Amino acid sequence: MASRLTDAIAGVLDRQGVENGGIETAVPGLRLIRTYGCVPPRHMTYRPSLCLIAQAAKRVMIGDSTLTYGHMQSLVITVEVPVLSEIIDATPEKPFIGATLALDPDIILDVVTRMEKAAQPRGPAGLGLVVEEVDERIASAMMRLIELVEQPAAIDILYPGVMREIAYWLMTSRAAVNVARMVLPEGPPQRIAVAIHHLREHFDRPLSVAELAGLAGLSPSAFHQHFKALTSMSPLQYQKHLRLLEARRRMLTEGERAGPAAFSVGYESVSQFSREYARMFGAPPRRETQQARESLMGSRVDPATLAEAM
Repeated sequence: MASRLTDAIAGVLDRQGVENGGIETAVPGLRLIRTYGCVPPRHMTYRPSLCLIAQAAKRVMIGDSTLTYGHMQSLVITVEVPVLSEIIDATPEKPFIGATLALDPDIILDVVTRMEKAAQPRGPAGLGLVVEEVDERIASAMMRLIELVEQPAAIDILYPGVMREIAYWLMTSRAAVNVARMVLPEGPPQRIAVAIHHLREHFDRPLSVAELAGLAGLSPSAFHQHFKALTSMSPLQYQKHLRLLEARRRMLTEGERAGPAAFSVGYESVSQFSREYARMFGAPPRRETQQARESLMGSRVDPATLAEAM
């Protein structure tokens, strides 16, 4: 199955004229990617999705946790979270090849509620990223989705059924509790997700843990505990990551200087911004963004294709 997935993804990319990089396909939430070499660590935001690797490997750092997954493994992501991600073990002879499928919350909720109570997963949800071995059932379903990429007339009819099948098999996996808690309205992860959405929309404002806890319907102490368990970072660390990622995007893509970028994302001190930027990205803003531009100019990979989870 691994060789079939590798060939299927590579075939679509070849026919789409994508030599080194990735594409968003016509199948909802499905991205395909191939890179002929390692890609250094990049800060990005992961969103709820199933990330499958058919060849090579990835290393993901989230808060205090590091996860590595590779050949015929997947990363099941059930929370929106900023991470540091890099592609490893990829070579021109054996490139990184993988696929990412956004998890459809409506379909997952339908699957969970249709399951018998005895079959529904129980227990607390842990870190919102779980590494899984890819079994034949999910691999087969992903193959069918990849085949739909070049059958656009069939997508609307067949996609919901295949996505429902993937959701069901995820509900029998190690990530089942996380997947279920992602959509059940009364679970702590769903409550934390409400607060995360608010935090993402207003990350440039002063942080109020009490306000976020109120949105989640939890006490401040319970909110902090569940937030850290789900994201491996505190609300303040999460906000800091969001601010620095947005400031970097503004400097790289819009040419903003460090000062205006810092103020636009909520910093009151440029010197504090520069210190925290250097701590996160390894160099002060001006030097790091210049190095990043030079790196991207010398790379054959379209950076836009690497902006999402993979």
